[in-house]
Amino acid sequence: MVLKTFKGKKVVISAGASGLGLEIAKKFLDLGAIIYICDIDMKHINKVKKNPLYNKRFFCEYIDVANENEVILFFKKIKQKFKRIDCLVNNVGIAGPTGLIEKMNSQEWSKTLHINVVSHFYFLKQAIPLMKKSKNGSIINLSSTAGIFG
Repeated sequence: MVLKTFKGKKVVISAGASGLGLEIAKKFLDLGAIIYICDIDMKHINKVKKNPLYNKRFFCEYIDVANENEVILFFKKIKQKFKRIDCLVNNVGIAGPTGLIEKMNSQEWSKTLHINVVSHFYFLKQAIPLMKKSKNGSIINLSSTAGIFG
């Protein structure tokens, strides 16, 4: 089913200030949605804030998605604006370390898991109570093909 409108629907997108996340946000904006995104890159956040729809239907916060307390605060801000959300797009992900396991830096590996896996759990944990208020919410978890290749 292709949606022709998403008017008034509330959408949360992680890592939404650039790249694929921003393109997803733009498409939802084109469909009439209200978008709440987060990102860790202030340069891209500042570009988003120049959008003419910013503060009307487009909101952006700086957060480190690997920090559960920051995700909790992010969703507290969302709850202040919206009674519910209709869609969560878990878009965040980094490439992380590659190479021989015995030479891999454990801290880099742990950071990658926190950003690429654990943050999705943090977002789901905070989003689901708000999504239950929506009659037909959607959760979209994105991943890379790196997850299926050794």
